[in-house]
Amino acid sequence: MKPKIIVVTDYIEGQPVAASIRYSGLMKYIAENYTVYTFNDIKYGSAPSQYATENYKYKTPDSRFTQSIQAGTKLGLDSRRGWFEQILRTKWVISIWRNYKYSGFTFKRLNPDLFTQMNRLLRTEDIHAVFVTVPDIYGLFVMDYIHRIAPHIPKIIEIRDIINHNIGEGNPKFAFRRAEHMISRLADEIVAVTRGIYQHYEQQNTNRNIHLIKNGYDEQIFRNCTYQSMDTKKKHMIVSHIGSIYKGRSIGAFIEGLLLFYQHTGVCITFNIVGVLDQQAQDELKSVDIRDAGVNIRVIGSVAHTVAASYLKETDIAVILTHKKGSEYAIPGKTFEYIGACKPILAVTEDPELYTLIHQKYGECCRHDAIDIANGLHRIMAHEYDFSDRLQYSREFQALQIMQIIDQKIMSKRA
Repeated sequence: MKPKIIVVTDYIEGQPVAASIRYSGLMKYIAENYTVYTFNDIKYGSAPSQYATENYKYKTPDSRFTQSIQAGTKLGLDSRRGWFEQILRTKWVISIWRNYKYSGFTFKRLNPDLFTQMNRLLRTEDIHAVFVTVPDIYGLFVMDYIHRIAPHIPKIIEIRDIINHNIGEGNPKFAFRRAEHMISRLADEIVAVTRGIYQHYEQQNTNRNIHLIKNGYDEQIFRNCTYQSMDTKKKHMIVSHIGSIYKGRSIGAFIEGLLLFYQHTGVCITFNIVGVLDQQAQDELKSVDIRDAGVNIRVIGSVAHTVAASYLKETDIAVILTHKKGSEYAIPGKTFEYIGACKPILAVTEDPELYTLIHQKYGECCRHDAIDIANGLHRIMAHEYDFSDRLQYSREFQALQIMQIIDQKIMSKRA
């Protein structure tokens, strides 16, 4: 009989985002070895997970704290609406709202039935381990309740990004600090997906085992991919960004870099955006004049993972655009898909961990600057890259490492 485990996650399969694709890729292996009971945010997967024997859903607050004032237009309050929104968008108001949003009180109020379901599950099934993946704070509330009811069950927490970060404004620092204290209090084992995350939590958890298990790609989809060096005589090439583009990613500077490269070389470029753009990214895109300029931009929109993989396989250069302020810790999940597809990477980033992974190994990194971006494209055209070690980032290898930790904790409890 297979051991029984609880998996707590934000996303399950079926969503066009990296976290959902990652869940599906890992669970394909985990569900073969364990009987799985999954808890997930209903916003990120309302249908039952195909990998779970039972799938319990929890609710979380709506992200749009300004939603309540939008009815003002119906009351003829257009002139006041902008003033109210301006007040609500101040950092301290956003922080107050987010601290409320990420509180255990709010979570319990929204999910009165969830705790009854957890009680019933723990009473009727012999659960051998709990695996929680964050930075979704709500999963920690589920784990905390399980710990209070069944403290003997081993708990493994996987951390995909720093919780208590400083990116953006209005961060709920109280809620973030409380969540990090919960990790220190609850985790028997910690898994970090980047070295920067590993180092951050190692400093806070000197008495915990912390494991570095990097993210991965679906080796079945990209099994037959091989690296092809760039043809310096080609007159047209495809560059692709897999995933949506949000504010702060400097898509305008990137397009200007493509234009400069075309002006220098005469090589026409098709830029595929396999995802959506937020309003700021759309505005930046519209601000760049590309008429008769040798650069064609195609916004594909959100598509199924297999379709996105097809676009990636057909591209010449794969693109990463990070936030200008960046992250010292995170590596975008698409990075490993690019490596799996053996595509040279142009990363517009100054993030140290991403730079260390990619630069002159799998591609080139450059600043958020049009000239530097054009120079990065020139370097890719002139260099060869080595993808011979890509299997170390396969999803299967990642899953095997995680399962080894789970098995060791189960065996140690039985001993």
